[in-house]
Amino acid sequence: MADQSLGCSLAQQIAFASYRVPFYPVPFQRSSTLEQVFVVAELPSGLLYYEDVEEGFEVGVLDANGILQDHGCHQLELTHALSRAGL
Repeated sequence: MADQSLGCSLAQQIAFASYRVPFYPVPFQRSSTLEQVFVVAELPSGLLYYEDVEEGFEVGVLDANGILQDHGCHQLELTHALSRAGL
């Protein structure tokens, strides 16, 4: 995580620091398999999570059952996930 934040702009580093939370797992639906990913920040646009199978970051919103749905195999670096979230 620390290595990834070095690749972020100063504005992204400040924003990430303000939204960052202690890591916690949430259910993640990949095809027909229910797995876990780790939320690293709670952003205004959703949960920023790290997906250790694809080794990347993504932003998502929990569905009505409290599950993040897979939206493709993204392996975004932290700076790109923050940009995608508007930060």
